Amino acid sequence: MVTLAEAQYRDKVLGGWLGKLIGCAVGSSLDGRKQVHELEADPQALKLPLPRLSEEFAFHLAWLRTLERAGPRLTPADLIATWLQHLLLGEHEYGHAVANFRRELAPPVSGVFDNPFREATGAVARAELWGLVAPGDPEVAAHYAHQDATLDHGGSGVEAAIWAAVMVSAAFVETDPARLVEVGLRFLPPEARSARAVRDVARWHGELANWRRTREMLLRAYGSEDVRDSVVAAGLIALSLLDARGDLARGIATAARCGWSTSCTCGAVGAITGVMLGGSAVAPEWQDVIGVAAAPEFHLGSELVGLPSATTLASLVTRTYEAGRLVAHSQSRGRVELVAEPPDQPEGKSSQSASGDLVAAEVSGFLRDLATGPYVTYHKRVNLGVHIDYDARPTVGYDVPRRLTVTLANLAGRSVDLSTRIAAPPGFVVTFNSDQTTLPEGGTVSFSATISAPREHARISAVSPCTLFVSAEGGEEEAAPITLIGEALWHAAGPYGDFDQSYPPEHPGILSGETALGGEGWQPLSVVEPAVNLLAGLEGERGVYYLATDLLAPRARQARLRVACNDGTRVWCNGQQLWQQHEHRPADARVSADEVPAELREGWNRLVIKMAQCSPRRLLSVVVKDPDGQILVEVVNTAPPPEKG
Repeated sequence: MVTLAEAQYRDKVLGGWLGKLIGCAVGSSLDGRKQVHELEADPQALKLPLPRLSEEFAFHLAWLRTLERAGPRLTPADLIATWLQHLLLGEHEYGHAVANFRRELAPPVSGVFDNPFREATGAVARAELWGLVAPGDPEVAAHYAHQDATLDHGGSGVEAAIWAAVMVSAAFVETDPARLVEVGLRFLPPEARSARAVRDVARWHGELANWRRTREMLLRAYGSEDVRDSVVAAGLIALSLLDARGDLARGIATAARCGWSTSCTCGAVGAITGVMLGGSAVAPEWQDVIGVAAAPEFHLGSELVGLPSATTLASLVTRTYEAGRLVAHSQSRGRVELVAEPPDQPEGKSSQSASGDLVAAEVSGFLRDLATGPYVTYHKRVNLGVHIDYDARPTVGYDVPRRLTVTLANLAGRSVDLSTRIAAPPGFVVTFNSDQTTLPEGGTVSFSATISAPREHARISAVSPCTLFVSAEGGEEEAAPITLIGEALWHAAGPYGDFDQSYPPEHPGILSGETALGGEGWQPLSVVEPAVNLLAGLEGERGVYYLATDLLAPRARQARLRVACNDGTRVWCNGQQLWQQHEHRPADARVSADEVPAELREGWNRLVIKMAQCSPRRLLSVVVKDPDGQILVEVVNTAPPPEKG
């Protein structure tokens, strides 16, 4: 049992937010640069104004509002509703998550499907809040962070966020950075890449005691093309905490010196160390770094809609403190107690520390949930738990049966007779191997289902919603969604020779859309994740290739095409050449992209991309956005245009 005085809790929340703000102030001006930076670990040397709060604070304020409205038992649906109503973030993983919400995909699928940024640092950068509202209860912090991160991330993007939130929570009790790192690792699968990177950093730094050398070894083993890679961020956070040994200035300075995603890493190190120290132990001159005295109100940009876009440090602390009190009394009952007076402390322990030890969390169930994979969704329906396993992809293509697994868990206190069925769009064919079963108390049963879309009967839409219906004892049916996304229809031609020469696919009729795709020389492609890599199923020798598709737009509009390729590209839309470049780039959709203005007409639009492929690794990804950067999920290419004539 952890016992924490309410005044101590408030002070440590103050320390966490102070540390976060200081870290963001120091790291924001260096963010996105991979080189080592030379700077002193001194408040005055690090003094940088915080012109506005970074984007993760939009999430902090939105999630605090969700906690205030929905309470400590908030669900992913509560977070999604808040996001869609109040958060305006269209770039990187955020935009892909919103597109998936609009496609009716639930987390964790929403975080991984067609999202090249799923292992970026967005969730790590906002994870501190969950530790601050779960003082001394890492298990609850991990649950909240997992629920949040799976909205828009997967893999290490989720794992690193859990690890960071757990450390913030544990910092209310533990004051040894090495111990905090280990507590956080307990909540990650040992084989996870982020866990391996953190363990390696701890070992290397213990052997070398030199942050530059440890950083070099981390990047050599785990480096990435993307400066916002969450594995690298986790390693740099661990390095900075271990190097600082509880010194706020040194920890933030080390994170800043290391470069990469410094707004994230400096903010995380500042928050964790600030909680360890408490706000009253943070040197007053640090407040000058973030301009608390000169500008007590911090402002967001345009990321927050319908909620106040400015806040004060005092407001952040009070709202977090009140939310944390509710969490302690609800979710942490029996493990954490907030009391009016400071508990008696053992000799030698600071009066600002919590009394007692962290409860040994039962992490096996949590790790088991992490291991189920990102393509399994869960729905609770009265006395039933419903798992839908999409078998690695939530998509459907023509004439290719999709196999799913449905698992039902009996949550009632008695045996129940169940009948089940699956409804699908017109023309789809469903094969379901069970329609009636008796499920004992506490029992589970799994069924296989196959859903197919015959080309001659079905028409695949951007979203092809199916529904599982379950009835207990012949009563009213309960519904659970099975959302299938239509696979994108493309055609490929090639290889050809020189990139600067013209070939048959550049015929004016093909480029303009007057000539139907699919004739001689064209190979049809059914693409699962066009934003990640639409060449995933294409093999062949090196050379010049053409990729073409017909996009259906519900109305005429201005758009932006985000085209990522690791070699030369030329782009046409409705016969007009929009873009050309020819340079060798990394085969990574996160960093090798250009955004091209395009004009879409109402109805069908022909998009043709010519690309050079000189490398064995192949990359081409395409995303259609509006001028503000939001993905246009209504512009689709899941069905062929009608035949002319």
